[in-house]
Amino acid sequence: MKKHRALWVVIIVILVLAAAAAGVWFWLQSRLDETQQAHQAVYAEYQAMTAAVDQATLTVTEDGSPIGDYDMQTLGLRDGLLVRVTSQFSEIDRLSDKQFAALPLEDRLGWAKQELKPTATVTPDLGQLDLSAVLADLQSVRRTAPEDAYIELVDGVYTVHDAVDGDELNLPAVQEGLQNAAAGLAVTPSGAQNASFELTSVDCYRKPAVTTDSLTDTPDSLFRTALAELTVKVDFNKDSEFLPHGEETLTSHDLASILDLDAGGTVTVDEKVLAETISKWATKYNQYDAPFIFDSWVKGLTQIDFVTCDYLIDAQSVMAQIRAQLLTMESGEVDADAACYDKNGKPFSLGESYVEVDFDNQQMTFIKDGRLIVNTNIVSGALNGHQTPTGLYEAHGKEHDVWLKGDDYLVFVKYWVSVVGDLIGLHDASWRDNFGASFYVYGGSHGCVNTPEQAMALIWNLIEDGTPVLMHGQNKWYEPANGNPYETKNPVRGTTSDVKVEPGTLVLTPGSSRIEIYADDVVAPKIETDTETDTDAADASAANPKPVS
Repeated sequence: MKKHRALWVVIIVILVLAAAAAGVWFWLQSRLDETQQAHQAVYAEYQAMTAAVDQATLTVTEDGSPIGDYDMQTLGLRDGLLVRVTSQFSEIDRLSDKQFAALPLEDRLGWAKQELKPTATVTPDLGQLDLSAVLADLQSVRRTAPEDAYIELVDGVYTVHDAVDGDELNLPAVQEGLQNAAAGLAVTPSGAQNASFELTSVDCYRKPAVTTDSLTDTPDSLFRTALAELTVKVDFNKDSEFLPHGEETLTSHDLASILDLDAGGTVTVDEKVLAETISKWATKYNQYDAPFIFDSWVKGLTQIDFVTCDYLIDAQSVMAQIRAQLLTMESGEVDADAACYDKNGKPFSLGESYVEVDFDNQQMTFIKDGRLIVNTNIVSGALNGHQTPTGLYEAHGKEHDVWLKGDDYLVFVKYWVSVVGDLIGLHDASWRDNFGASFYVYGGSHGCVNTPEQAMALIWNLIEDGTPVLMHGQNKWYEPANGNPYETKNPVRGTTSDVKVEPGTLVLTPGSSRIEIYADDVVAPKIETDTETDTDAADASAANPKPVS
């Protein structure tokens, strides 16, 4: 009986222990499941917050228009923010479910015993903030600088210009605004916390440094300052060796009685006082019954004694120039050159087309429409009573293929241009081998201007009736040294090897028929004649020669 009782006791104990073991197992399993679930929740939160680091953005706009969205990487905050987020979680918190389940039982249960603290919102370290990308985008926009207020003098009127706002960035204010906006970036257990920045919410644009109210000058103060320093010089007949020349000055003292400023900021000129001053000066520098000053191709400025005119200063023109200078309120110079007027008070010149015959240098120059066409050596009238007359004439007729007849000669020429009546003209001279130098002295013409054929052909075809022909020079006997007719009497342009000329210029050789033809695009057209006449032009006109001197 006692043996049976003992057995039951053993059985009961075993059953109790088994039940207890089963209870413990079930409790432990339940506890482990709860721990695993709790860890899953923490790990999920860790994953969400680390992912949110790359999701947080700063949105920047300007006057409502988007500039860009900038993530933590672009702003230089990602790595630091990720460290801050990670530091919120233990090493076990950051294990995956599989890694956590593989931990020893005591480690898992020990983790479960820890007090779980609520995860805080994590903000970045703004000390690491990099705004370079944002500022680059803002500055890539085409912007206008602000304009300061200023006073401008234009055409004698002082005008006050107001300051003008621009949209160039006020960088300190923009940077401060961006930093303040970036402080709103964060990572929370529920995800990323974004931030935004509207540029115009701060004083984002540069202001003009000078406004109308802050101008230190006024139109009147500027005018008075300029007037005290103002001088205007007038250079009459500058560098002229033939006309009275000199310099006159309007000092600030003189100008104080001529200039004033009205209430509207306009510089006013006392026209009467100024006109009286200019008239007095003009009288001083006028020249009456003066030789005509001609700009000779060879000689340069040359006085032509047989052509006289009045050289007068155009007082109205000078006054207009001075007035224009005065309205700038800046010191300056004005050139006033006398011009040639005939006895009827009309401007006089040879115009844009003319022929110049220079006896001194035995050269002829043809200018047409302001362009040099020909400069050539010539032979003028012999000095034994056949001198070519000096004077100002006009071309008034031309013929081709004619015989010229005199008391002791009969010659054929291809090109003839009448100059002095119908007796003296310009023509080719095929019988001559040499032109220029002093050949006129011993073997000059009977009064006509003998010209190389090539040059004469061009002149003949392009000259028009009414073209002025100026023939000038001493036209006197000249005895060449050692009786050498090739020696020139005047070492001027084109007559000696010592003269400096522009590179590429064909220098005339005294005693030759060489010419300078400058207008390459000017080609002498062929003379149209009848076939019968062309066969023997000389014979065809010999029966009716042209009497010339």
